[in-house]
Amino acid sequence: MAGIELAPLKMPQIERGADIAKLLSREDLRDGDVVILTSKMVSKALGLVYRLDDYRPSPRAERIASRYGLDPRAVEAVLRHSERIVGVIPVKRLFEEGVFDIERHAPDPEAAREAIERVPALMVTIRGGQLYTDAGLDFSNHPPGYFSLPPLDPDAEAKRISHRIEEETGRRVAIVITDTELSPFGSVELARGSYGVRPVRRSFGLPDLYGRPKFGGAEATAQMLAMAAGLLMGQAAEGVPAVLVRGLSYEWSEEGVGRYMRGLVEERHALPVILRETLWLKGASWAAPLLEAALEKIL
Repeated sequence: MAGIELAPLKMPQIERGADIAKLLSREDLRDGDVVILTSKMVSKALGLVYRLDDYRPSPRAERIASRYGLDPRAVEAVLRHSERIVGVIPVKRLFEEGVFDIERHAPDPEAAREAIERVPALMVTIRGGQLYTDAGLDFSNHPPGYFSLPPLDPDAEAKRISHRIEEETGRRVAIVITDTELSPFGSVELARGSYGVRPVRRSFGLPDLYGRPKFGGAEATAQMLAMAAGLLMGQAAEGVPAVLVRGLSYEWSEEGVGRYMRGLVEERHALPVILRETLWLKGASWAAPLLEAALEKIL
């Protein structure tokens, strides 16, 4: 029975200026393959690695750092590399209040607590039109005091790498660039950029088994690929920055996933409509306690 195969690709340590497409071309690539790459791998090749000591905190960075127990240099880096801050996740406080259960998620609770002390809060920001925690700053698997940033236009990088692979091998290979982010149930790999594979399958409204137009069905193909690859990549010391996907049937497209990710940020009119209809459904009395609690926290 034919199926989809996923294979981890071990790569050498990536340095600035590395030709990722040329490295991938050493693999047995075929037309229609999809290669999933971590954004960190792309960032290293592009030289998007920075030294924390090069960031002198502004008064605003100092204020934010003082309130949440953060490194003011890191806060300054977030401020400089994001278009704006839209919120904050008080990680330490949520753990202290029992919202997150350390015992459930960490084999070594003490190490987990140490990690939380190091990162007691995360800022929700917009970078390159997409939502990122801490502007995408990534300190993991870097020497102490260094971090990397995701490329501003991951779609363009995915396209460039795909074209370079075709130049090297004559094979047409789709590329998806991923980044690790938080979800309500843990961390996941998100597709940040893509080229070749249509990010969302055009199947909304197709007939179901009974011939009725289905509400839904438009699979988020790029996101599913990213999350599937994340099972092999891991998020610690696995050392798997690339995954080969073979056997997937998909529609070739030059449309990138960034359009959809940016759309989540740009479609601001949707939130007021949702809130208005929610207030109508649940009644004004539902919102009053929330507003009172929010005012108490502020005042």
